[in-house]
Amino acid sequence: MPRDFRDRLINPPFLADILAEQAARHPGRIALRFEGRDLTFEELEERSDRAANALIALGLKPGDRFAWLARNLGVFWETFFGCTKAGIVMTPLNWRLAPAEIAQILADARPRLVAGERLFLDPLGQAGVAVGDAYFLEEDGPRSFERLLAAGARGRPDHAPRQDDPVVQLYTSGTTGLPKGVVLAHRCYFGSGAAGIEAGILVPQFENESALHALPHFHVAGVNFGLMAMARAMPLIQHRVFDPAALVAEAQTGTPLNSFFVPAMILMLLEAAKAAQKPLLNFASVSYGAAPMPEPLLNAAMAAMPRARFTQFYGMTETTGSATYLPHEDHAPDRPQRVSAGKPLPGNAIRICDPETGRDLPQGALGEIRLRTPACMEGYWANRKATDAVIIDGWYRTGDAGRLDEDGYLYVLDRVKDMIISGGENIYPAEIENVLAAHPAVLEAAIVGKPDHKWGEVVKAFIVKRPGKEVSSAEICEFLKPKIASFKLPREVAFLAALPRNPSGKILKTELRKL
Repeated sequence: MPRDFRDRLINPPFLADILAEQAARHPGRIALRFEGRDLTFEELEERSDRAANALIALGLKPGDRFAWLARNLGVFWETFFGCTKAGIVMTPLNWRLAPAEIAQILADARPRLVAGERLFLDPLGQAGVAVGDAYFLEEDGPRSFERLLAAGARGRPDHAPRQDDPVVQLYTSGTTGLPKGVVLAHRCYFGSGAAGIEAGILVPQFENESALHALPHFHVAGVNFGLMAMARAMPLIQHRVFDPAALVAEAQTGTPLNSFFVPAMILMLLEAAKAAQKPLLNFASVSYGAAPMPEPLLNAAMAAMPRARFTQFYGMTETTGSATYLPHEDHAPDRPQRVSAGKPLPGNAIRICDPETGRDLPQGALGEIRLRTPACMEGYWANRKATDAVIIDGWYRTGDAGRLDEDGYLYVLDRVKDMIISGGENIYPAEIENVLAAHPAVLEAAIVGKPDHKWGEVVKAFIVKRPGKEVSSAEICEFLKPKIASFKLPREVAFLAALPRNPSGKILKTELRKL
């Protein structure tokens, strides 16, 4: 049996101390591996000191926002920790957005400094978006960010953080309106880290186990997974983007891999491994979340990665990521899967409420999921009204519909706003989507409500077919008939080349409704 390296887990009250502690414990151990270059914990600690001092020398002060517009570059981590040492709030931006959308976020965040890759910053300037004296990454010249960092003074700056000081500001995907800046403080990460340690989350099983990281840094899981890897003294193998073929190749090196994926990424990883005819046996741990996981996909993943310990997480940016988890003990390839978001992490709690009155509903009833967690955000940046609408008496309103079973397991049915009401019957799309995922010709499926003058709404299915497979609308309905109630059957089926998704991997049903 592999050893459990639980003694390697640390959770200091301030994020910058993760590097300081690991540099003291494991100075020569690899902390970061990026495109052929390695940095030890000692080196990363020293470089983050320089980053902090360089930013201070530019005139940035505690509480200032620093906008970051780049893919997953290795320099992100020395800059991130440098910001925490100087009290500056790292604000990673979604580089997949259009210039007009980025302009909205910049206007909201009001950063004192912007740094990014030229391929993203140049289009902003061409669109007339003001970014001030921006610094460019991965190039030389007077506005080179790397040159700026190299000129930073040695030694940790004289800044005394507080638990409630903000450290990162992440913007929501904006599926229900304009993106909002979620402010996360040191206390949020400390609370999340304490829960993870008590629950034994992402504990490495092997001495050389490494964290394979391909999540975008502007997503809460992209920040969290990197921090958790370093807090466990696992080398962080940082990939610039999610490239399934590159990850399949990484999995052939013999290094035990600890990874976090959204379900869409797992699907693409399995398809890439099949196309390359390569195994995925070196995955030691696979965590997943951020979107529903169809049971057939989970079964396929466990079959392809038989040595991996699978763990599901449920939460959102506003809860610093996870609030509940389904541990690996609840995953078994030889029995039907418990299609559940699991139980609360230690120190967290769940209520199922009537979304209108806030009244608690009885066990088994379907209602809005509300969470209480020590990792709940400080609030939305400069938006007290929106903050007060979702945090009520210390409970966060998720907007998700779910229920609790007799054993305390949470089942997330769907977004409350995505529920379809047809002829007075409530229909949750995720239920139908999970059934469709078992069809051999269906790669992906999404269900939305279509307005109907008679029923109010009817079910419409959008389907992406597997390569080389054919299926008709009639065959889809025949497949569903014995498995779901007749009022849940799609009245229309449309076939698409791909489903629209946001950068977090969530399907954009607002876009599907426009179709």
